[in-house]
Amino acid sequence: MFLLLLVLPGLLADENLFTNPGFENTDGWICNSCKGSLVSDSHGGSHSYKVEQRKYNWGGISQEVFIQPGHNYYFKAYVKLLNTADGKQYHDIEGMLDIIDTAGNHKYDTFGKTGFVTAGDWFAVGGDYYVPHNTESIRYYLQIPEVGVNYLIDDAELTHIPYISNFISQTDDQIDHIRKANLSITLGGSNPSALEIDVQQTRSDFGWGSAVNVDYIHDSKHRNYQNFFYDIFEWGVLENALKWPNLEQTKGIFKPGNALAAIDAMRARGIKLRGQNMFWGGETHVPSWQKTLTPADLKLELEKHIIDMVTTFRGKLEQWDVNNENIHLHYYEDQLKDPKITQWLFEYAHRYDNNTELYLNDYSIVSGQYSTVAYQDQAMKFLAANIHVDGIGVQSHLGDAIDISVIKRRLDEIAKVGLPIWITELDINESNDLRKAEKYEEVMRLYFSHPAVKGVMFWGFWDGRHWRPAAALANGHDVTPNAAGKKVKELLKQTWRTEVHHSLAHGHTVNMRGFLGSYELKIRHDGKTIHTETFDLGKNGNHLRINLVGSGNSTNIGHVIIG
Repeated sequence: MFLLLLVLPGLLADENLFTNPGFENTDGWICNSCKGSLVSDSHGGSHSYKVEQRKYNWGGISQEVFIQPGHNYYFKAYVKLLNTADGKQYHDIEGMLDIIDTAGNHKYDTFGKTGFVTAGDWFAVGGDYYVPHNTESIRYYLQIPEVGVNYLIDDAELTHIPYISNFISQTDDQIDHIRKANLSITLGGSNPSALEIDVQQTRSDFGWGSAVNVDYIHDSKHRNYQNFFYDIFEWGVLENALKWPNLEQTKGIFKPGNALAAIDAMRARGIKLRGQNMFWGGETHVPSWQKTLTPADLKLELEKHIIDMVTTFRGKLEQWDVNNENIHLHYYEDQLKDPKITQWLFEYAHRYDNNTELYLNDYSIVSGQYSTVAYQDQAMKFLAANIHVDGIGVQSHLGDAIDISVIKRRLDEIAKVGLPIWITELDINESNDLRKAEKYEEVMRLYFSHPAVKGVMFWGFWDGRHWRPAAALANGHDVTPNAAGKKVKELLKQTWRTEVHHSLAHGHTVNMRGFLGSYELKIRHDGKTIHTETFDLGKNGNHLRINLVGSGNSTNIGHVIIG
């Protein structure tokens, strides 16, 4: 697709820059090295554009549009393959750029990719891209390696991604709006003097957690490691111990003992857990003994493994990642010649355990531009097929260059699916501790202020057990928190935690806003605790009325009404 670059002031974020994006006629579009025509089979509206007789892998439709160098843009279109090449059950479609700079040099780059595209259904293809300042012109086009593949295209979108200004104040306002609620406490009954109340949040409604090593989290030799974890986090996930090759190294010998010991140790401390994962369909991530099985025998092993996992860990985990990184890895689809085997895995897992939430989970969703659209499209297809999916896992392995505006746009696209989002694997690879602390705060603010995000899991915290040691929150033998670790603790245990102390007279009411979660209330008389009450603060708020009976130095609780 050829796009003409012109500078336009005041671009609107939601303004579609394509002419005739719904292909209701042929205005604005030409077919480049192909034959094109309008047809009635459409994704939206009355028509789509049919592309056939492609002469090259890049052959397809094009249009000139107006965009600004030095800005980020988001592109998306819906494509339906009309056929597949001989011997292929699915294809990859790439969104490509031919960028011509002011010196006339060409640079070809990918801005998005949707893999595993089968014929006969609409798939979304797209991504985002930063247009360099020295760009003279740019050509967007779709690329399918096999020339003989024909397709329909419809509902194209090209929009500007605006820069977020006043980030701190915006996120503070949003956090107050979605993560806090009104709380009022009224003391009634008798009128003792010197009453005080302490309101202490004991647990956050939002899930803050980390990956942990299966041995270090319950081995007494690693108290410093455990103390750091329990001091900050309320959720956990085992790094590798639940993955199939570690549980069943030899076919038929299932050994969950070590994983169970670690899970039980964390549950005894009040930690909630994610299960990572039932399946991981990559060539190097499946048990080696599977590679000699027939398709029929492999399918039986998939069934058996689901039963092993749900019966062994039932009631111990809040969530399962069912088939990890499925938009990138297709081992089971390839072996079984079944493009919908992951949907079957979800349904089968739900059949045997309908209490544990089932999650998709994948990478390069917010950390890169290539996979956001494809992941959104996969989740939409699961829901359209009535597949039981409880939420979307978004990995977040970030580098030293973070554009918070672009990350938010990618997250917003995933949120359009309408399912809860968990950030399942957060780390930021930054060697400078002060800059790392700033980046963690920025990213955590974004996630905590986003209404679709329900939890964030760090992918490790100690440099002695971290796949990217520069991303760690603590260092050395004593697991000493660095600047980033101190900032994370400050945010989770102070900034985004509610602790209130008040003197309170009879008949008076204390009104406050508190972070959503679980609480403990203590009432003191002359410095002595006379009552302790636990309660929850949900999004609809809470009003506690506590009636006191007694006078002078003798004060008791008559009854407590929690509204």
